[in-house]
Amino acid sequence: MKRFAACLIIIFLLLPLAAQSQGVSPSPPKSTPSSSGDSGGSESKSSGKKIVKLDLEDLIGNLEKWKQDDPDKFEYLKKILHIPFVPPKDYTAPTVLIWYPSAKTDITRNDKLDIYAWVKNDNPIEVRSDVYLWLESKGPGEDNFTRVGSQRVILANEYSKKNNATTRDWSGITPFPDSKEVGNATFRIWFNDMHSTYYTDTMYEKPYQQDDYYSVLEQDLVNSPPEVDEGSIRVDPPRARYNDPIRYEAQFVDTDGDMINVTLHVLDDQDREFRNETQDVKSGTNVTFVASQYGFFGEGDAGKNFSYRYTYGDGLNDNRTGIFPGPHLLPSPKIFVSNPDAEPADENRYWWQNYRFSLKVKNPEISNLRIDLYTSTPSHPNKYQETKIINTSEEAQDVLFDIKPFDVSDANQSFTYYFKYSATDQNSREEMSGTSEGRINPRIVEYPIYSRVTILNILAVLLAALVGGIVIERRLYR
Repeated sequence: MKRFAACLIIIFLLLPLAAQSQGVSPSPPKSTPSSSGDSGGSESKSSGKKIVKLDLEDLIGNLEKWKQDDPDKFEYLKKILHIPFVPPKDYTAPTVLIWYPSAKTDITRNDKLDIYAWVKNDNPIEVRSDVYLWLESKGPGEDNFTRVGSQRVILANEYSKKNNATTRDWSGITPFPDSKEVGNATFRIWFNDMHSTYYTDTMYEKPYQQDDYYSVLEQDLVNSPPEVDEGSIRVDPPRARYNDPIRYEAQFVDTDGDMINVTLHVLDDQDREFRNETQDVKSGTNVTFVASQYGFFGEGDAGKNFSYRYTYGDGLNDNRTGIFPGPHLLPSPKIFVSNPDAEPADENRYWWQNYRFSLKVKNPEISNLRIDLYTSTPSHPNKYQETKIINTSEEAQDVLFDIKPFDVSDANQSFTYYFKYSATDQNSREEMSGTSEGRINPRIVEYPIYSRVTILNILAVLLAALVGGIVIERRLYR
C-alpha cells in the first residue's frame, strides 16, 4: 500500500514536467528534447496542452538517473513524497521473546545452538502485518550486535488460532566461531511489523525471563585450551642426512573441538630459532612436518646437531612445549668404502706369518686420502699397523696391507681389525671394521727341532761357547 501510493504520487508530479520537456529518455547521460515528441510514450492533447504518457520503464529509468546525478534532491523528493503509515486504532505490537529450551549456560565457540523466536500477535487477522525477524548477537569485547543466520518472516495468517502465537527457529548456529575473547555473550531479536522496528532487549520496561523465555539471552562463552600428547612428539629418524625425509610428528587435542594452530620451531645447536613452519590441524589428529618438503636443511648443515619445540593455540589460549633433541645431521659422504677383508698367508694362521688386509675405496674428490690399519688382540688392543695414502679416482680401487701384525704373545687369540680414514664415508663414519674367522694358531715356536734353522742355531751356540772358553782359559793362565 505504502509503495503503491508513493508511485502514484510520483507519476502525478512528473506528468506536468514531462509535458513541458516533451519527453525524457532514460538512456542518454542527459535528457535530450525531441522535436517529434517520441520518447518511448504516447502523445495526446487536452485543452490545448500537450500531455506525454510515460511508460513505467521510463519512469524507473528517470528515478535511477536522478538518484545517481543529484542524490540530495532525490532524497528530498523521497521525503516530501513520504506518507507515514498510521496503524489501525486498536493495533498493538506483537510480543516477541527468545525461546531457549536448553539449560546450558556455558557455551564454546563450536557449540551448535538452537534458539527460537516466540511471537504472539493478538491483533485481528485483518489488521495484522507481516513480521520480519533477525537474531542478533554480541560476543565478549564487542560493542555492537551483529545478525546471526538468516531472516525469518511470519505472515498474517501464520499464527495458532488457539493462542495467536507461533515460533521461528535458528537451529544449529555457531555465533562466535572466530571470537578472540571469553566472557559474556548476549542475544536479542530485532523485528519489524511493517509499522515500527523493535529490539527485544529495549522494548520492555525491564528484562523479561520466565522458564525458557527471555527478552535478552545471556550466555558465558568459555574455552578449554588445547593440550599436547608429549608421548607422541618425535623426530624420525633422529640421525639422518640433510636431504632425507625427516619427519617431525606430534598430536594435539582440544576438548572444545577448536582448530589448533601448530608452529614447529627448529633450533640450532645454541637453541636459537633456525626455521619455523605452521599448520592448522583438527583436534586429535597427527601433525607432521617433513623437513625436505619445507627445505629446512641444506648441504651446509651436514654434520650439525639441531633441536626443536612446538607452540600451539586455538586463538584464545597459546602454549609451548619444551625443547626436544634432533635431528643429528650426518656429514656428507666424501668416499665410498666396501669389502673389508683379512687373509693369512697360510691356512695354519701362525703368529709369525704375514697377513693381507684389504679395503675397496672409491675416492672421487679427496687428494692424499689417508687410510690407517689397526688390529686388536687381547694382548695388543687397537694396535696401529700401517698407513696407505691414495689419490682421487672415479673408479673403486683396492687398498692392500701385506704385513706381519702379530707376535708370540698373540698366539691362540682371536683378533679384529679396522680401517680408519681421513674423510667421511657413505655411512657418515670415518672407519670400517672387520672380524677374523678364527683364532691365531696356538703354536708359539716358529721352527721344529729337526729343522735346519734349529740345528744351525744349536751349532752357533756351541761354537760361541767353545770360543768363549778358549779365550777365557788363555787369559787366565797366561
